[in-house]
Amino acid sequence: MIDTKAFFKLTYGLYVIGVKCNEKFGGCIVDAVMQTTIQPQTLVICCNQGTRTRECIQETKEFTLSVLSETTDPFIIANFGFQSCRCADKWQKVPHHFMGGLPVLDDACAYLHCKVTESKQLSTHTLFFCEVVEALDGQGKALSYTTYQESWKPRVMEAFKTGKCSQEIKGEKKMTKWVCKVCGYEYEGDELPEDYVCPVCGVGADEFEKVEEKTQAEEAPAKAEKWVCSVCGYVYDGETPFKDLPDDYVCPVCQQPKSVFVQE
Repeated sequence: MIDTKAFFKLTYGLYVIGVKCNEKFGGCIVDAVMQTTIQPQTLVICCNQGTRTRECIQETKEFTLSVLSETTDPFIIANFGFQSCRCADKWQKVPHHFMGGLPVLDDACAYLHCKVTESKQLSTHTLFFCEVVEALDGQGKALSYTTYQESWKPRVMEAFKTGKCSQEIKGEKKMTKWVCKVCGYEYEGDELPEDYVCPVCGVGADEFEKVEEKTQAEEAPAKAEKWVCSVCGYVYDGETPFKDLPDDYVCPVCQQPKSVFVQE
């Protein structure tokens, strides 16, 4: 016998991944993140193989992590956890800025920009071994997965029904990109600090050049067929058409059977 609630007692956090998806941005919620070494600074994350976010990490070899806090708007968890970036522009709905050319939440208790060094395929998930190239501390206490399971899920499901974040989303911000001429590392910010050092190759600010300005808003991807769990609101976004999934498929969020999913 396996009681899945036992796994909720293991110590995890909740994180939003930010990725580049062709000319757009995507992301999802993950809870399996582990620091492996301090020197060098490395992490391992575990991503569901069926998500578009996993595909983007595999293609680009980089991503950001926004560490969610106990003051995180519940809609942020719903926005990144209950739908796919194949059919929704998740970042357009939440306040965010950029780190190394990739989106991060405005309100998070820490921010990390990671480069993938290797990966390992598991039966249903992919392990990504990563080097941390930039890390910034934020505000607040990290939200644990146990706390989410115990008291947050109803609020998150209600927030998903509203379809919007309670935090104010500013208008079209301009972001400036600075690119290292030696290794290609990208820094986002209005100004590049004079004493800035490239975290990848170690050259100074004089080796960076300002290359472009663009707005954060992106057009939403074309809508795709959606199958939604009628119990928790999870949106299936795997590669396999939903109708072709095996009869014993269960919702990865609430563990309900395939029969509770409805097409939207």
